[in-house]
Amino acid sequence: MKRREFLKVAGTGVAGVAVGAAAGYVGLTLPLEQKMAKIDLKGHLNIFNWTYYLNRPQLDRWCADHGITLAYDYYESGEELLAVIEATEVSGYDICVMTDGDIPYSVEEGYFEPIDLDKIPNFELLSEEFRGLPYDPENEHSILYSYGTTGIGWNSDKVSEGVTKWADIFDTTSGGILDKYKNKVTMMPDATESIAGALLYLGYSPNSVDESELEEAKDALIEQKPYLASYAGTEEYMEGLKSEEFYISHGWNGDIGGVVYESSETEISLERGLEHIQYTIPEEGAYAWFDNFLIPRGASHPKAAHAFINFMLTPQVAAVNTMSVKYPFPTGKDLVPEALRNDPLIFTPEETLKSLYTARAFTEEERLARSDLWTAVQAA
Repeated sequence: MKRREFLKVAGTGVAGVAVGAAAGYVGLTLPLEQKMAKIDLKGHLNIFNWTYYLNRPQLDRWCADHGITLAYDYYESGEELLAVIEATEVSGYDICVMTDGDIPYSVEEGYFEPIDLDKIPNFELLSEEFRGLPYDPENEHSILYSYGTTGIGWNSDKVSEGVTKWADIFDTTSGGILDKYKNKVTMMPDATESIAGALLYLGYSPNSVDESELEEAKDALIEQKPYLASYAGTEEYMEGLKSEEFYISHGWNGDIGGVVYESSETEISLERGLEHIQYTIPEEGAYAWFDNFLIPRGASHPKAAHAFINFMLTPQVAAVNTMSVKYPFPTGKDLVPEALRNDPLIFTPEETLKSLYTARAFTEEERLARSDLWTAVQAA
């Protein structure tokens, strides 16, 4: 279990949300008839999710209230999730969270069960902009979890030049930023994201499947590799930016937000603290991504899975998740403090989302080509 899963929400009630600081759990304050109905869900729930992506005490309390025992596992890349889902006929998980580009392929391969929207009344609380997205236009298999962007977090006290583009972390020219801050720069261990960064640096689409362009991306990643501190996952690069072990980290907006806002190991801050940590969406472009709830094929506890999705879409619950992990959970937006609601680091503006790339659905052959590319980079 990662440390951050047990961080508590700090401070006073926020816009109709009563925060139980000692338990890290929200007491619902809506009128009685609008409260979540008590559901008999006695049983078990197996969740597979990205690291540091919800307020864990809140989930533990919900499970206890409904007699559910919980198993909660983590992964650090979309490739890791897909490998588990593909490995066996039944993965053993009841819920997973998958990024948009992997969904069409996974659904076509039969890896996920249909979702029954009648069992998720809080789906209606999602605004239209987050329903019927292109990768699942009828929401037959997926419902939005959260969304955001991929970019670069950096320490402005240490990197006086500033970081504005992918070239800053790929160009190995002597005296350049990558050379100057050698072994203080990290890239993600997520193959899709790191390959996308290299392609964008080279002036290509992050979704390119052109053989020659992918070969150039491989060469760029291999050339960059000796200058890196590591391919750092969420926990590592967040802690590294805070401790100044790293000055520049390829990362996701909410993780960088978690660094900017986090003030201690026992509380979640609702105010910016580390203003010297900056976040850049590189000028060459970047991914906007959309993470989604899905129910893996053969899930043993579909009733609890549907109830969990409905729980997570409850506005008060969504608001506490946003306050905790600094990723946007849309149904709770109106309940979070104004400073968070208006911070583009957390709630990416719609015009920004529309200006960025979204991941395409790759064929099996295209996936294998990218997997081979990444294997070559890791072996170099």
